[in-house]
Amino acid sequence: MLDQKSYEFLERLTQYQSITKPEMMMELNLTERQFDYLLEKANSTLTMMKLPTVGMHNQVLVTDDKVRAFMKKEASLTAKGNDLIVSEEDRPLMIYLYTFIKQEMVSGYHYQLLLNVSKNTALTDVKKTKELCREWHVQLEYQRMNGYIISGTEMNQRRFAIYCINTLLSKPLGKEILITTLRAWNQDHQVVEVQKGIDRFLKGHPIQLVRSRKVEMMYHFIFIKARLENESLHFEEDEKTLLEDQEIFSYAADLANLLFPQTAETEKYFVGIQLLTCQEELNPQYHAPLRRLAEKIIDEFEKNTLLPIRHKAYLVKSLFNHLVPTFFRITFSIPLINPMTEKIKEDYHELFQFVEKSLYPLEIWTGKKISEAEIGYFTLHFGGYLENHNDGEAERVKALIVCSNGVSSSVMLRSQLSELFPGIDFSSVYTAEHIDQMSPENYDLIFSTVPVESEKPVYQVKPLLSIVEKSHLIQAVASAFPQLDDRNLSVEQIMQIVRRNADVKNEKKLISELVELLYAKNTEKRWEKPMLSELLTEENIHFTNEELDWKTAIRKAAEPLVETETVEPRYVEAMISNVEEVGAYIHIGKGIAIPHARPDAGVNQVGMSFLRTREPVKLLDQEEHSIDVFVCLAAVDNEAHLKALAHLTKILGNDEALQMMKNATSAEEIINIIKEGEE
Repeated sequence: MLDQKSYEFLERLTQYQSITKPEMMMELNLTERQFDYLLEKANSTLTMMKLPTVGMHNQVLVTDDKVRAFMKKEASLTAKGNDLIVSEEDRPLMIYLYTFIKQEMVSGYHYQLLLNVSKNTALTDVKKTKELCREWHVQLEYQRMNGYIISGTEMNQRRFAIYCINTLLSKPLGKEILITTLRAWNQDHQVVEVQKGIDRFLKGHPIQLVRSRKVEMMYHFIFIKARLENESLHFEEDEKTLLEDQEIFSYAADLANLLFPQTAETEKYFVGIQLLTCQEELNPQYHAPLRRLAEKIIDEFEKNTLLPIRHKAYLVKSLFNHLVPTFFRITFSIPLINPMTEKIKEDYHELFQFVEKSLYPLEIWTGKKISEAEIGYFTLHFGGYLENHNDGEAERVKALIVCSNGVSSSVMLRSQLSELFPGIDFSSVYTAEHIDQMSPENYDLIFSTVPVESEKPVYQVKPLLSIVEKSHLIQAVASAFPQLDDRNLSVEQIMQIVRRNADVKNEKKLISELVELLYAKNTEKRWEKPMLSELLTEENIHFTNEELDWKTAIRKAAEPLVETETVEPRYVEAMISNVEEVGAYIHIGKGIAIPHARPDAGVNQVGMSFLRTREPVKLLDQEEHSIDVFVCLAAVDNEAHLKALAHLTKILGNDEALQMMKNATSAEEIINIIKEGEE
């Protein structure tokens, strides 16, 4: 039978009408040996199930429609019970959940049967489980009379259970693992009962839940109901007050009575947290402080990135909808699983850093450090907003976007699709439930993160698309809507020629740039993300011993940019006008000012210039704004300057490096400081 890796391989394979071996290796980050193993494993299972195997002709993988149809039904390629092969990294999660809902004494032999592994492997997995438990402030221990037990506060035990459940749900066969765990104690009937209860509750209450969060919440309740005895659940009085003050709390009491009739008085607080962290659309009047917090975060982001935010009211509204559930999740230490975190950090490296810094008001408010998983979703949110507001034009073909992963993912998905399909007019993001209520005459196609039914073409996508996924999606849409396709070559056709005639050092990077070249808008801008050392060159670094007023200092700092026609003279005056109108906002502390203005004020290309004044300059003639370092910034869009600015921010945040920069007497010294910390 298939294990999780093999299942993911076959699942991904059936998503494409046609995909090559190199693309598949790139998509799943496989070596040739790993690819061959997974293909053999998949074909072995398909043969066992009397389904056609996957063929390969001229590097192109061929999957029969019968296999596609089977996978679309979400049918599991594993049998019940012992035939489920759980990966090494997921076995400790399964052990914890199994013990969390134990109905009788548990021994090591129970774990062997559950996981279908040897005694030594089970012991190793138990050891890993114990280590994980300690990270969540709970203990898995063996008692002679009681077998394996879990100890720790009830809330900590639940937090780790939530982590295990959400992690598994983000993996291939995750639901099967959860159901197998429940079935081991004859508790799988809880799935249907809880699902019916939640659906009945939602029909009678005006609540909208994010679809993926709703599934997670359902399994949280299932495992809590499956426990033989829940220990006393304790909340501090201030925590209870916070929850009781929320509009949704009365609904939480109703759901607690429905699911936990014996302990509803206590469970209503836990249910309230679950509902608050799953909401989709919120009323700002009930969360006015959090709306103001959203505004503060946007102000921080604007200050840190030096990006003047247009359409701020729109961004505040969408960020608020994401912020409210995030606030309650962080406040009550409810774990968030973001399987896209590493990809977000890789694809939006500089933006991730700026967003992390901009979430400082949220850290202060909650008194807790924001996890990378949370920062990742905020990065999607800001990244999607910035790309959306590089102003594309709406045209003939109309598309709907259906996203079940929350507001941040939907914003990013829309921005990616807008980039790939400039000829499509994208409507508002909808939920799957809304589609049935819409007339097909109002749209031509649908992009959805979940299966939906429609007489119009439906393209199932992920919130964050890979290069391979982008390439195949473009070709699939172009085949159905030829009027959108002004490109006759596919990336794979080009790559086949390149592979036959050249040795490629970095195939992933080459494919990525070909996709950008052939399909994306504003390619030149997207590629131009110069490093700080490429902008602050010797010609752009000046020193002066003159006594200057602040306006003259800005003009003098910008001289290299004007001389090279990086900016027009009017841009310099715009920087000065901004200070006169807005105030000393360009002073970022420590005697450093970063004058800048909007790109449309006269920027021709991205640039920076540096001026060190021996005599401090009083910005707006105010003593508290004494400046001795001016760094003029010229940004062409929302992205090109971020890499250089991120590195500059890193230097300026290091007191030792900053002092060295202020003590420098030559451009060469400044350049050496920059290059020393540059990756």
